[in-house]
Amino acid sequence: MKYKVLVTDKLDKEGTELLKKYNEIEVVEKETLKGDELKKELKGYDAIIVRSETKLTRDVIMESEGLKIIARAGVGVDNIDVQAATEKGIVVINAPAGNTMSTAEYTFAMLLALARKIPFAYYTTKYENKWDRKSFKGVELLGKKIGIIGLGRIGTEVAKRSKAFGMEVLGYDPFVSEELAKQIGINIVPLEVIFKESDFITVHTPLTEKTKGMIGKEQINMMKKSVRIINCARGGVIDEYALAEALKEGRIAGAALDVYSKEPPFEPRNPLLDAPNCIVCPHLGASTSEAQFNVAIEASEGVINYLLHNIISNSVNMPSIDKEVYDKLKEYIVLSEKIGIIISQIIDGQIEEFNLVCKGDITTKDLSLLSRAVLKGLFQSFLGDTVNYVNSISTAKSRGIKVSETKEDINTEFTNIVGVKIKSNLEEIEMWGSVFGNNKGRIVKYNNYYFEVDPNGILIFINNEDVPGIVGKVGTILGNYKINIANMNVSRDLKTKKALIIINIDGNITDEVVYKLQEVEGILKVKIVKL
Repeated sequence: MKYKVLVTDKLDKEGTELLKKYNEIEVVEKETLKGDELKKELKGYDAIIVRSETKLTRDVIMESEGLKIIARAGVGVDNIDVQAATEKGIVVINAPAGNTMSTAEYTFAMLLALARKIPFAYYTTKYENKWDRKSFKGVELLGKKIGIIGLGRIGTEVAKRSKAFGMEVLGYDPFVSEELAKQIGINIVPLEVIFKESDFITVHTPLTEKTKGMIGKEQINMMKKSVRIINCARGGVIDEYALAEALKEGRIAGAALDVYSKEPPFEPRNPLLDAPNCIVCPHLGASTSEAQFNVAIEASEGVINYLLHNIISNSVNMPSIDKEVYDKLKEYIVLSEKIGIIISQIIDGQIEEFNLVCKGDITTKDLSLLSRAVLKGLFQSFLGDTVNYVNSISTAKSRGIKVSETKEDINTEFTNIVGVKIKSNLEEIEMWGSVFGNNKGRIVKYNNYYFEVDPNGILIFINNEDVPGIVGKVGTILGNYKINIANMNVSRDLKTKKALIIINIDGNITDEVVYKLQEVEGILKVKIVKL
């Protein structure tokens, strides 16, 4: 059988040459294709390998005929509609490891250039004929504190290089255990400590709803005047207008940016292009011969393994499972992911242990499917599309989180029930869910509180003293701000004399409303959960 593979976006030649070694594979190379041209061309291909320029949108994917696998020669898959591919049964893979070293080294190059003001000195010497040694006094790295936000592959490599330069490494990542961080020599701290104490701050997170604008005016105001900020990860993680303003006003010492919220950053003109003490480069983090070689080889090997050997590697969508098993578990898979999303927004501290507990006839199936779903939901707010059903368990283990699954004969009124037990360095949380006869997933227990919660939309979790009047005050505050209550669940723990209120609301909720709720006497904690 002959497989037809379309390669676009100028993949490194070593990748295409690897594909051409196989007589079973026919390789067609094209320039970047768009819209109707791409739809027309794609029909009849078994595989396509792209970089970032080709946009595989829902309508393009749905009109493809015979497409079995999409390979992204790189990490991010935001140019691919993964959900549409999953619906059509197309495997999507990426090349997550290929540019790790290049980006880590590039980050450190930016850090050094910023510390010693090299680009600015270079410009005045070469283009202004100035021998100016006084204006470009820099700082040493030895003994300085570097705050690393995001401790995945790249962030960890940056940490290792920082230690080699004698820096003290502060790290923030809610999904790296303290034990693992200590082995690398990283001191895990809250974000506020990163902002207040660091001499250098570097960002290594995907762009998600949680990380978008995570460094803004409020955070910059916490920082030292001598701080220097580096972003070689994703544009939009830093509020560019707030950063530009801080640079112009001299409230921070400098910044180095390789990524922007809109690329290229010229129309409209990004304010950082005109900000002083700011190094700007055109997204070069993975632009090394080695990185381009590595991602081309990794993507091509993934296509070869799938087409010729039926082996899936680096998949970013649902792994292949028996249809009967999927039909039996699909509602529990959806519910499990939602439990993970909820816990990620209410738990405090560094997650150390994860245990999935199940009861009922679902225990005869592969429970790892449910574990994968919970962990995907747990990680996605911070790690974005870098975590998926395929790699969520390995992601947890690589970050020092202990993962286990238990089948228990639990005394419960539910035929099938899924429980998630998560331990952090600060607290332990249990959350249980079940699917009712109408295929509606519900949260039925949280720690020692029982109820029936619809895990959709926006939820308010309120921990409070079990005393009269609190429910009325909560309702009054929400009413004053025109926030409609769609559903309210109240449960109490008679032993601790504490209560929990969970409210489904219509619309959104502001920080001002949360502050008003927290001011109510007897309310201990307020958490907002968005699903």
